[in-house]
Amino acid sequence: MTIMIWLQLILNGLAMGVIYALPALGISLIWNAAGVFNFAQGDLLTLGGYIMLTLFHLLKIPYIPAFIITLVVMGILGYALSRVYFYPMLKDRVNPQIILIGTVAFSVFIRNLVLVIWGSTPQTYANPFGSQVLQIGQLYLMPHVIWIVGIVTVLLSLLQYFLRGTMVGIAMRAVAQRPIASWLMGIRNDHMIALTFLLSTAIAAVGGILISPIFPLTPSMGGMIAVKAQAAVLIGGLGSFSGALIGGIAVGIAETIFATLVNPAYKDIFIFGVLVLFLLFRPGGIFKAQVSEKV
Repeated sequence: MTIMIWLQLILNGLAMGVIYALPALGISLIWNAAGVFNFAQGDLLTLGGYIMLTLFHLLKIPYIPAFIITLVVMGILGYALSRVYFYPMLKDRVNPQIILIGTVAFSVFIRNLVLVIWGSTPQTYANPFGSQVLQIGQLYLMPHVIWIVGIVTVLLSLLQYFLRGTMVGIAMRAVAQRPIASWLMGIRNDHMIALTFLLSTAIAAVGGILISPIFPLTPSMGGMIAVKAQAAVLIGGLGSFSGALIGGIAVGIAETIFATLVNPAYKDIFIFGVLVLFLLFRPGGIFKAQVSEKV
């Protein structure tokens, strides 16, 4: 295989990789803020895709307003979910295993809600990014690959600035690292955790919006995406934002190369095998979230 073919495979896997990175980033955000591993993140991605389908394809709302409305709706859902469901349990120090089971139950609820509202028939719509293949030298790219990578890059840059360059973002990070000290300094932990859920849900919705024109939406599609996102989190490093991004990209590129060179039917087995190796020999992942302390 030539270098150009390898580069083509890497570029093709990059688009799926950043899609996996979005729910992985949401999982890391919630883990840092609340110590909860959210198993419903993939189904929230699916719900975001169906809401976008309804607004853009069925109601004929222009793409950008439909995009924004979907993010607002999903963000409100995430905020309400935190205030009504998760934070009361965290405040009452409910057993973390029960909270974990609660995320699984919420995942099943979303999946059945989608099934009741939109049905089981796979649904899609015309790709708003265009279907004309672009040729750049010896490389061939679909327009959505460029748009997906570009949109996610801008989103992650804005998120990075928000978390590190604004007072609210710094407060969120403080609550994630030292919740008791943050509370003593006057930071409302419940507000920061709710805002974290809002951001993670909106980020998952972006993944659903971007993937919905490429692959047909089904009520169960979030399950496999969630598994890939969880693999990305564990490979990249649980709690690390950089690890979630690198892990998602690594999973997307690795499965694309394996599917092309070996057999696409076994790409999921390959990813799980890589995950097992990481858990055995580097359980902390590529990156490990570090908390700095000052005396």
